[in-house]
Amino acid sequence: MKQKNTQQRFGLIAFVGAESTGKSTLSQHLAQRLGAGFVPEIGRIIWEEKQGDLSADDYVEIAERHRAAEDAAVRRTSGPWVFVDTNALTTLLLGLCFGQVTEPVPPVLLRHADECRSRYLHHFVCADDIPYEEEPGVRENAGWRTHIQRLVLEDLDRRGIDYTVLTGTLEQRAAKVMEVLSTIGQDREATRAAA
Repeated sequence: MKQKNTQQRFGLIAFVGAESTGKSTLSQHLAQRLGAGFVPEIGRIIWEEKQGDLSADDYVEIAERHRAAEDAAVRRTSGPWVFVDTNALTTLLLGLCFGQVTEPVPPVLLRHADECRSRYLHHFVCADDIPYEEEPGVRENAGWRTHIQRLVLEDLDRRGIDYTVLTGTLEQRAAKVMEVLSTIGQDREATRAAA
């Protein structure tokens, strides 16, 4: 794996992907199983509060509140990991896709998205290989999910962000996360030993 920026010493692990791909379920499951920190999807909370009627300023608020929640989770977590349900990459992407964020994109939103490359130890992409869950007023449809999933992967590739795609059941996904985190942990130990 590539050498990571010192901003990543916090062990922030991001779970991204389209809607209804199991990000919340998996990140909560892992946090409970490992006694790790957890940050819920702040955007969903604000989306529900405003019944989906968001402005560009709302997307900035989502990104900033999410970041503040991450920092708070880092401060109160004693273990090596904090699992994060989505991040500013998804916030920006969905804002643009829904047409609620338009050019010029607020600079703070662009900055938060750009910093995702160095802020997180690793990104896991939850694949869209699980049944689509209908939720009127929140999600669009299965076709929309596939479209967004493709854009998420393209965005990560374009930004040069390392990621692992997670497929299969909850337990299969969790096992893959544990495998990758074990490798990251070994790399961090080797780096510290060599310092």
